[in-house]
Amino acid sequence: MRHVALPTLFHTLRQNGGRLLGLDLGDRYVGVAVSDPACAIALPHSVLILKSSTPFMTVNALDELVRKYSVSGIVVGYPLALAGLRRQQAVNVDYFIKDLEWTGRFENLCCFYEDERFTSKTCILAFFCRLYGM
Repeated sequence: MRHVALPTLFHTLRQNGGRLLGLDLGDRYVGVAVSDPACAIALPHSVLILKSSTPFMTVNALDELVRKYSVSGIVVGYPLALAGLRRQQAVNVDYFIKDLEWTGRFENLCCFYEDERFTSKTCILAFFCRLYGM
């Protein structure tokens, strides 16, 4: 898996096609979203249960989604503290992505870490701006 900047990710998608897979890692679950073919919007797809006894079940499920939807890139929510410092959950995200890389199954994918600070407020603002034609 190549870690890339957002412009590089979209350049790769324009060249190669494919969809994006969104991952939102929690303590017990991974929220999964899949983009439309144009990568204009992502919709919730599923929730994977994280269990230390069955890590390969999570890897197998993600690998299946990558193949089924012709995924070219992964966008991972990266939970930084407001001051920009890495919290424990961000470290857990790093470990999770390293584990995915270790399997060797996702070598052809690009990976982008999306800073999660203020994302909900940004989405709400964008929604109301569009709703009211602003």
